[in-house]
Amino acid sequence: MNGMFGFLNIWKPPGPSSYDMIRHVRRYVGRKVKIGHAGTLDPLAEGILVLCLGQATRLVEFVQSYPKQYVTLARLGATSTTDDAEGKITVNDASPPPPVERVQKVSQAFVGTIRQIPPAFSAVKINGRRAYEIARSGKRPTLVPKDVTIYSLEIIEYEYPHLRLRVSCGSGTYIRSLVRDIGGELGAGGYCEKIVREAVGPFNADRAVGPDQINADNIKRFLISPVEAVPPEARITVTDDQAGDLAHGKTIKWPDKFAGGEKLLGAINSRGNLIGLLRPDQTTERLRPVKVFIQT
Repeated sequence: MNGMFGFLNIWKPPGPSSYDMIRHVRRYVGRKVKIGHAGTLDPLAEGILVLCLGQATRLVEFVQSYPKQYVTLARLGATSTTDDAEGKITVNDASPPPPVERVQKVSQAFVGTIRQIPPAFSAVKINGRRAYEIARSGKRPTLVPKDVTIYSLEIIEYEYPHLRLRVSCGSGTYIRSLVRDIGGELGAGGYCEKIVREAVGPFNADRAVGPDQINADNIKRFLISPVEAVPPEARITVTDDQAGDLAHGKTIKWPDKFAGGEKLLGAINSRGNLIGLLRPDQTTERLRPVKVFIQT
């Protein structure tokens, strides 16, 4: 199917994997169209899954850089081998219910840049193997802590043993690990009973489409412009002459409004299409194309 360049804002139901959603969409676009996702969702989780179609697969890192918002239902007083409801559950009967004041204090201590160990059952690669493959074989994968960012954490409801949280976080954050670690700090243990991803930057529930709503006749109607991958403050409108220069790999003048910084900018032509990603060159004070998108 020609002309597939954009994003599908899918509301993934609980059960299917992220790759199941890719296979579902591929039925309607054919194997010649590249498809990827901008951040996986666990099979147990539901919510926003951004699929990148065609040349939009080259914009994955832009979408992944947006903050993500989740709501999770945590179960305190127990642990899980998978850090969610699908694993082997061990109940900690000796654990007294933590008071809400302590839950609030412990939760807020996780706001900011923190060190986080991914779940044993995750897609993290260890010497070429997925962690979940090692865990399923009966061995314990050795996982390295990494820095992740929690922008905000709100307690929506707390009635022990259940704790409902709303989390805004950066790329690479595991909500299962967050709940596990909060439960550990409380001395009670914890795991996720439910995870819902409400938004990935501008891709939210209001604009989402269920996989059963898509078919070969209407899929293009649900495509979201690739411009959405670029934050508004990082967009630059170029003239037709400049667009022609960029298409041939030439640099263009550095506008005064982007007088500093080294972050990638999105070049938008006179028709509102994203035609390329540009990197500022401090030495020449020019913008250099690093990715150019062919419009068909």
